[in-house]
Amino acid sequence: MSLRITFGNNNSNQDSLKANGQVIYQKNNCVIESDNNILYYPIGKSKLYIYGRVVGVKSSESNLAEISSNLAQELSKCLTPASVKALIKKIEGRFIYILIDGVNIEIGTDTLGEIDLYYQHDRDYIVLASDLGLLPFTKNKNIQYDQIGVAHSLYVYGYRPAKKHTLYKNIKRLGVHERIEWKNEKFNLIKIKSTLHNITQFDFKEHHDTYSNLFLDAVEKRSSPKGNIVYLSSGWDSTSILAALVHMYGAKKTRAVIGRMHFSKETGVCNPYEITRAQKIADYFGVKLEIVEFDYYKRGPELTVKYSDFMKNHMLTSMSLYQWLDLAEYVAATSNGEAVFSGEISDGVHNFGFSQSLTVLDHPSHEFREYSDKMASYLYGPTFLEAILDGSFKNDSIYNFLKDRYKGGIFDLPSNNKTENITNLLSSMFLRDARFPFWSLENSAYFTKKGREFYQAEMNESYLDEVVRDVTSDNLYSSIIDLYNSFHWNGGTVSSLYSTADLFGINMNLPFKDTRLIKFLSEMPESWGRGLEMRPTKYPLKEFLKNKIDYPYHLQSGPHSYLYDTDHEFDHAAEWNYRSAFNSQYQKIMSKREYRNILSEEFFNISYLDKIVSNYLKGKEIKEEKHDLENLIYFSVMGFYGQK
Repeated sequence: MSLRITFGNNNSNQDSLKANGQVIYQKNNCVIESDNNILYYPIGKSKLYIYGRVVGVKSSESNLAEISSNLAQELSKCLTPASVKALIKKIEGRFIYILIDGVNIEIGTDTLGEIDLYYQHDRDYIVLASDLGLLPFTKNKNIQYDQIGVAHSLYVYGYRPAKKHTLYKNIKRLGVHERIEWKNEKFNLIKIKSTLHNITQFDFKEHHDTYSNLFLDAVEKRSSPKGNIVYLSSGWDSTSILAALVHMYGAKKTRAVIGRMHFSKETGVCNPYEITRAQKIADYFGVKLEIVEFDYYKRGPELTVKYSDFMKNHMLTSMSLYQWLDLAEYVAATSNGEAVFSGEISDGVHNFGFSQSLTVLDHPSHEFREYSDKMASYLYGPTFLEAILDGSFKNDSIYNFLKDRYKGGIFDLPSNNKTENITNLLSSMFLRDARFPFWSLENSAYFTKKGREFYQAEMNESYLDEVVRDVTSDNLYSSIIDLYNSFHWNGGTVSSLYSTADLFGINMNLPFKDTRLIKFLSEMPESWGRGLEMRPTKYPLKEFLKNKIDYPYHLQSGPHSYLYDTDHEFDHAAEWNYRSAFNSQYQKIMSKREYRNILSEEFFNISYLDKIVSNYLKGKEIKEEKHDLENLIYFSVMGFYGQK
């Protein structure tokens, strides 16, 4: 997938697009180049280009907002650019749109901003592109780095800058709620206020039925009668998609793939429980389960070399990246036009990722481990927010119980300033390595004092301030999910999944990222699995599986992921960095310490980073350094423009 749009006079001698790229529009100092993945719709005197994939158009006539498959028919009803823009808001899909009205052009994305659009704005021109390698700056040997984008990549899970940022100075990504306007040959960045939804009181039967219908429709509209493939982890999310597809098409039109993780000879396969359960679930439905070997005790360095340009062009690196690449390559080689599905983002949209994040893993009871996820969700819910606002949270038993697990840590002192307290709450969710209320940035040895202040101030201005200004206990869930999209989904993890699929020409589908389902879960009350009552996490999904569809509910008892199945002291990052085939390559890369050429001493504690790298090169495994070391290694492995 390749797209590039150039405005103005760019004499940078840009290379032509890869893979069947061609000029599809050239007029009024605007050049649009794309591969064959773009749709064109003439609308009167206007033109609409859509790059990506459209699932359908949401109807305003139904409470379920059923999707119509005929976008062209819907567009034929539009008479003006304004009516086109209104329709675009109703389009379900993953796309970039370009609306040309005479000499005026507007460029934006789908509602959730699911495709990255990078842009470089110089004095005489602006270039926008679907990957960094298509921008002119890559030809510059003296590249400067955005210390904020770098800081976020190093410090926060996801190993990638948040949505609006990149690793490079003066190179930006279009935000989720941003559009670009080219008017009177001038560039304007248009900010769009996000739509927040209030929590409502759900009727038991009505809303369970609504959820069931929304979920099934989200899967069906993305499926193919030719056949469907599920990335099967054996957990609730991927198996629910598998159940829905078998329900719709039968076992013969559905198959599943799973990776067998093997990092070292000493440890062997580290996810046998997942594979065993996945096989049992596949057998129950009568579908074929295909196992892809993640044999990183034998191979690894060649993958980094092979995908170096891809990693740089999309700012991607992590353990999971290589696993997504292996799965995508296998599926591409064996697929015959099947739709491909993943259960990603279900954790985030149902209970904000608190499945394993704050789990009390050392507790002997699996049931209590599960309940500890609910306790963590509760701390980011309306009840606890009200306690923060009135100051009573200091006496909250759940907060204090979980806080005791962070003995020795530094916490931001709550103040009488409600805005400051809400900022600290949201910062702890999106800008901290430990997602716990009031966990301080001072716990990180990465930064200098000035670096901490600069990072927090920039991220507040770019992402948090507007949310903090508008957030209430009624719209808290909607606000968190909206921010989640700019950080964890578009910022990091989901981007890796989409990008690896795009690389191999796979149509990746995430039904839990359906905007209708997201709206439902934004309005879902605390009592539906996010609070302290006994309903489980992902309550509506589990009720759907129990009561609305054929599903082997009994197979989901006990541990539900390899993080639960293995010894909680088992460290996958340590296996990867110290004992896998990657180790020799990582040692060589880290010995060069090229991060010194990128990280500003003003903002980063270089002496600390040098120390942990020295320990790594000596083979020392120091538990307190593992998170910082892991992130620094992945960052360094990516490679950088201008670095040899």
